[in-house]
Amino acid sequence: MEQDILDELYYGHIVPWENQNDKTPEMESFSEQVDQDIECLEKLLDAEGKKVLERLLDNSAELERLQVCEGFKDGFRLGVQLVTAGMGSNEKP
Repeated sequence: MEQDILDELYYGHIVPWENQNDKTPEMESFSEQVDQDIECLEKLLDAEGKKVLERLLDNSAELERLQVCEGFKDGFRLGVQLVTAGMGSNEKP
């Protein structure tokens, strides 16, 4: 079983960053509100303001990408530590 997941990972069949979780209703609501707010701001801003908004959105997306990646790595490390701890001790509490 564990070899199967290693094969899947090696051959690129498991790609964590492409895993798209379904949005919860709460997430969908926030997403819609963000889209509406962006549209509203674009109508209010001049050309220079639109450039600043676009840069802000790009930087925010990049920051989120980096944070999600770090969260994935932290979670993976924790999982490995849990497995190691679970397999390393034969003593009963």
